[in-house]
Amino acid sequence: MRKVVVGGTFAYLHKGHRALLERAFEIGDVVLIGITADEFKGSKLPFEIRRKDVEKFVTKFKKPYEVMKIHDKYGPTLEEDFDVIVVSKETEQTAREINQLRRNKGHREMKIVTIPILLAEDLLPLSSRRIEKGEIDPEGHRLKVMRVNVGSMNPSKIRGVEKIFSQVFSFPMEIKGVQVEPGVPPQPIDGETVKGAINRARNALQDADYGVGIEAGLFWDPVARKYFDKAFCVIIDKYGNSTYGYSGGFVYPPQVIDMVKKGMEVGKAMEQLSGISDIGRKMGAIGYLSKGLITREEFNAQSVLMAMIPRISGDLYFEGK
Repeated sequence: MRKVVVGGTFAYLHKGHRALLERAFEIGDVVLIGITADEFKGSKLPFEIRRKDVEKFVTKFKKPYEVMKIHDKYGPTLEEDFDVIVVSKETEQTAREINQLRRNKGHREMKIVTIPILLAEDLLPLSSRRIEKGEIDPEGHRLKVMRVNVGSMNPSKIRGVEKIFSQVFSFPMEIKGVQVEPGVPPQPIDGETVKGAINRARNALQDADYGVGIEAGLFWDPVARKYFDKAFCVIIDKYGNSTYGYSGGFVYPPQVIDMVKKGMEVGKAMEQLSGISDIGRKMGAIGYLSKGLITREEFNAQSVLMAMIPRISGDLYFEGK
């Protein structure tokens, strides 16, 4: 008979909790469910309400189980014999710590089964704390306006973010530009471009849900022996998770690169070539060189979309082991 243990706060019994319990009952013949006491990392929801919600859910599995009130993160796992412990990705390290303590006591290790991180519809982690704050409901639906800060006042960057975020999300958002210092030279090259985007995202985040940094720069390709202009995007969320993406790349006319090598910024070189002042805030170099087939906004949007891919397919990128 396989004995399985699982524990948590289980407040507002959201779909992440349900996935945890479903996995425990799937692999176990008998399951012990530890629910934290009110005084231990407590929720506003009393223990008895949380216990009733859990029991109402697990009775459908028609397997023997026991619910226990626990007063620390270990519960009965340091002394009692269990075959498997089921945890979320966030508590996997605690399970490893428990196994180490069990070894120290001469007990056999438990097999650790980790379920994937589950995201709400805003692609941020689903949690009881967020439900309690009224950000999301137990199914992960967004209830509050999502705030997105873009680390630039450049309209083409802000519109590029608006374009992609409005395609990915269908709930109300507030997207605004924030004046920040990128901390890199006016004409970034190679890694400076990446560093500038990271700094923009971090400095823009502030108290928003997402901070977005976009930096355009020149990247040298040693095989083609050409400099390619690319936009690099960093998206950082309020939990500190960062994702990255590049736009496509294009090559500047030789005379522009010659001017850059003499110390001129690409934007200034393109202003001389095109005769259009402040071209970077208008059609951009790519708009001018492509004869309008692609705009600077679309160019920036490419990098934003690429940076969103690990979030859109978060079940693959953030999946538990």
